[in-house]
Amino acid sequence: MSKVKTPYSAWSNIAYSMRLHLRARPLTLICCAITALVGVAVPFVNILMPKIVIDKLTAHVTPGEFILSVGMMGLLLAALSCAKSYADLMTNESVGTISILSHLQIAMRKLLNMDFEVLESPGYAKLGEKAGRAMQSNHSPASNIPRVMAQLLLNLLGFLTYGAVIVTVHPLIILFLALSAGMNWLALSHARKIERDTREERSKLQGKLWYMHKAAKEPSGGKDVRLYDLSRLIRGVFHNVLAASNGKERQVATGDMNAQLSDALLSLIRDGGAYAFLIYLLLNDQITLGNFVLAFAAIGAFAGWLSGIMTHTSELLRALSELSDIRVYLDVPDRANTGPGHALPSGEKLPPAITLKNVGYAYPDAEKPTLSGIDLEIEPGERIAIVGANGAGKTTLIKLICGLYRPTSGEITLGGVDVARYNRDEYYTLLSTVFQDIHLFCVDIAGNVSQQTADRTDREKVMKCLELAGLIDKVNGLEQGERTHLVRRVHNDAIELSGGEKQKLALARALYKDAPVIILDEPTAALDPIAESEIYQRYAELTAGKTSIYISHRLASTRFCDRILLIDGGGIAECGTHDELMRLGGKYAEMFIVQSHYYQEGEVAEHENALHLA
Repeated sequence: MSKVKTPYSAWSNIAYSMRLHLRARPLTLICCAITALVGVAVPFVNILMPKIVIDKLTAHVTPGEFILSVGMMGLLLAALSCAKSYADLMTNESVGTISILSHLQIAMRKLLNMDFEVLESPGYAKLGEKAGRAMQSNHSPASNIPRVMAQLLLNLLGFLTYGAVIVTVHPLIILFLALSAGMNWLALSHARKIERDTREERSKLQGKLWYMHKAAKEPSGGKDVRLYDLSRLIRGVFHNVLAASNGKERQVATGDMNAQLSDALLSLIRDGGAYAFLIYLLLNDQITLGNFVLAFAAIGAFAGWLSGIMTHTSELLRALSELSDIRVYLDVPDRANTGPGHALPSGEKLPPAITLKNVGYAYPDAEKPTLSGIDLEIEPGERIAIVGANGAGKTTLIKLICGLYRPTSGEITLGGVDVARYNRDEYYTLLSTVFQDIHLFCVDIAGNVSQQTADRTDREKVMKCLELAGLIDKVNGLEQGERTHLVRRVHNDAIELSGGEKQKLALARALYKDAPVIILDEPTAALDPIAESEIYQRYAELTAGKTSIYISHRLASTRFCDRILLIDGGGIAECGTHDELMRLGGKYAEMFIVQSHYYQEGEVAEHENALHLA
């Protein structure tokens, strides 16, 4: 995976979050602003009310004037409270949800269209883990930047408003309060530094915990866990990681607790000193009783505004940092050409030759290249078999030919043009592929064959391909036929296909696409040798006249091919027909003889002999 950009600036992240919410629901941002403005006005009217009452009473105004003044304040308070309730409801319910859903949509588009090489890379998976935790709920800081900013603005406005009230009483009070606030900020900064410094390690530990939790739920490993009594070993590893994770979380919690204790102690000293000074001013007739009540209430609230400024500033910085994790994950650049590219060959039933010139590929952080110095020309209509031991690089070679990977050295050309110059998605139209892990999509059988939406699916062609693939009897026996859903996790009425039926469905899918190049990457590895050989023969018959590339670790299955390539030591060790390679007496012949020993008795040997004679 290519190197990603450094985290974005604070202003860039703020602008990004605002645009996200503005596009999704502009009313949400309006309500955030209302929340900040009304959130200051409501408590200010509440503390202003006692002053007005005391001032009117001490001034001996008429009952009508008193009722009018107090009544107007009451109506204003009611109106402000209603506006605050509505704005708070909209803000609390919408902000986080909008961010989460928007990021899920962006991530889905990214994941479905990004370069496969990036998608498969371990580095991108780690970015995904960090981003996933940053947007895992609608209450996470990164999902709530507009709301956090509204709360920060609310506290800033409260600080200025209440500060102005206190200054009118005596400037020394505000100076004393500001000094204590600065000390509290230092404590909060230390706590945030602990959280920031441990975030990477905490993220890794959380990833390990979730992996082990997920692995424990998978039935595929459950058999081994029970039969080999692995539960004690797994629990031990889990508890070790859990202890390390708890230690880091405790470190962060301790920093937060110290900051809160510091805030409580400073608040006691700050408010006590300010109240004592107010009482001194009142007893010496330097302020009126109404102003004393107003200032007394303002000091208590002022401390809350100060604390809110520091808390929400810290939360905003954390949210912006987490949003950087999300944006880095979503903005990883692709290398493939998805724009205008070189025109594909046209007017020909088969594409020109596919040529590999000194091609090599090295996985990130690998000690040595998986492939190097590959020189190969695949002629139009040729049937190629690629064989070799597990881990030799067969699948890597196929991914390079498919354009899923880009060579780290050398080049691959189609008709003399570097495949990187073609539009990526147009180049994919040349290929019908069947991989070892056959993926069924959560649509009906027809959609799984056509790989298209229902309105773009040719159902007659689907049925013809199912017939050619040998799955038509199964489909006709279903109540909904080709409209039967697959993947039971999504559809309650879905059916499950057996391994062999999945193979046939994959064949029908490849036939439906009818691309000029057919690639089979060990799709039958889970089948027995007889079934595998039969399926390969069927593919060969149904795709006659197309360029075909077959991968198998069972050498007898691909003897019908025009050429067989043995991959070994990161390159093409041997090349030729089955008979030529057997006469060569090299590694292919050695591997074939070793494998043939497993099939010397019974039906398998007879079947292999029949294929050989044919």
